[in-house]
Amino acid sequence: MQLGRKIRDLRLRHGLTVQQLAEASGLSKGFISQIENGHTSPSLATLQDLAQALLCSVAYLVVEENPTPHVTRKHERRKAAVGGNTSRVEFVSAEKRNLEVLVAELPAGLKAGDKRHYHHGEECVLCLEGRVTLKYGEQHLVLDAGDACHYDGRVPHAVENAGVTTARVLIAMTPAAFEPLMRVREPKPAPPTAPTLIKAGVGT
Repeated sequence: MQLGRKIRDLRLRHGLTVQQLAEASGLSKGFISQIENGHTSPSLATLQDLAQALLCSVAYLVVEENPTPHVTRKHERRKAAVGGNTSRVEFVSAEKRNLEVLVAELPAGLKAGDKRHYHHGEECVLCLEGRVTLKYGEQHLVLDAGDACHYDGRVPHAVENAGVTTARVLIAMTPAAFEPLMRVREPKPAPPTAPTLIKAGVGT
């Protein structure tokens, strides 16, 4: 993928406008537009500023995509415990790609409540097992095993399982939105504090 297109893709994944990315990176809006459109080549320092603002590495921005098909064996799926209305998520797609596919397991009787999310792009949910309810804006759509729903990710939505058995759903979205959001939510380790001679055992 061309560098400019990759930067635009990441910006849209995070739901940022060009102006917001400019403010986060300390660059001008016009300069970022030129980079995204392929009219200029950024310096290494500029790439570092953009990478920091886009929560990625400089290497990811400059390394060309590998066109080789990526095979994910069942036992090699990346897993994430996310809590909320989902007990476990397994990623089926490769990392750092525009399309993201995952399998989510939803415990019985666990509702989403007001925990809805939204993101730029499209999303499709396929119910693999059980019965789930897709809360999409003001609509509540019931999906049985084998049913699917394709929708605009910008509308607040959530999938819940109010049934009595565990449900499993396959979720595909583009551009990738779930894993970048998980990385943003991961708590950062607290910086080490210098020992104090006045009091001991004081928490931060």
